[in-house]
Amino acid sequence: MPFLSEDDIYSLPERNEQLLEHSEKLAIAFGLISAPTNAPILVFKNLRACKDCHEFGKQVSMVTGREIVVRDSCRFHHFKLGKCSCNDYW
Repeated sequence: MPFLSEDDIYSLPERNEQLLEHSEKLAIAFGLISAPTNAPILVFKNLRACKDCHEFGKQVSMVTGREIVVRDSCRFHHFKLGKCSCNDYW
């Protein structure tokens, strides 16, 4: 099997479907519809966040203006106005 780059993997239709089901994305979406608009969205998980979920958190915070805090197995990520407190070092 030839080597697949990260871009190749993300272009596979099956992989795109799997990315839609990541728990961080579901938790953030639930927080958006259920938490008061002035409250931050807090997500705690026991696994490390993937690149796609990290980008999702940044984009949602930029579009909605909400503060999102995700605690993964390594650190806290504070998303605010499209930026992460880890400076994309995760």
